[in-house]
Amino acid sequence: MADGLAAAVLCGGLGTRLREALPGVPKALALVGGRPFLERLVEQVEGWGAGRIVLCTGVGGAAIRERFAGRAGIAFSDEREPLGTAGALALARPQLQTDPVVVLNGDSMVPGLDFAAFLAAHRGSGAAGSLAVVPPDERRDTGTLALAPDGRVTAFAEKSALPGASYVSAGIYLLAQALLAMIPAGRPVSLEREMMPLWIGRGMHGYVHAGRLVDIGTPERWREAEAAL
Repeated sequence: MADGLAAAVLCGGLGTRLREALPGVPKALALVGGRPFLERLVEQVEGWGAGRIVLCTGVGGAAIRERFAGRAGIAFSDEREPLGTAGALALARPQLQTDPVVVLNGDSMVPGLDFAAFLAAHRGSGAAGSLAVVPPDERRDTGTLALAPDGRVTAFAEKSALPGASYVSAGIYLLAQALLAMIPAGRPVSLEREMMPLWIGRGMHGYVHAGRLVDIGTPERWREAEAAL
């Protein structure tokens, strides 16, 4: 269980690749099996025992707030202008007071992830941050990384080829407050392109999950998610 940890769900993206298929609908609210994808993701995080879930919204934030308003344990952090994945975390940080904090992408999930084992591995590693990783597939638009034999992340590349990479990021992180404090506030910052290279030097650990990553980033994957969830 998450021992009451705070979780941030990054669901403020523009969703440009889904815009034609979902006119006027935030990507995170795309229906999968008749239910909004974000609702499925929130239920998974609730099942992990999170004490508070902060939905970091941007474009389409009003619709997300309307959908989850009044739900116990849910809070909101709304961007007035795009801040990027790490910038959104910096904005939400006053509401994320646990150590570590769980961070997730709002357009992907990993069915069957053993979060208790992930958390135990993170704490046992002594790392400042950990991320769940899965075996590679046909995707070419996610983070790729290489791990040392002891699980340390030795290299990370966002949406580009990485020699020696053996895993892809599942978009689920456990991050110490000391790492969050490194994010510049008040400007757009990328978690993957700007912060991960810095954090690797501070100690990042990979937790390997043998299952698959499900995402709704493209119309094709959105349709595939119907069968996966």
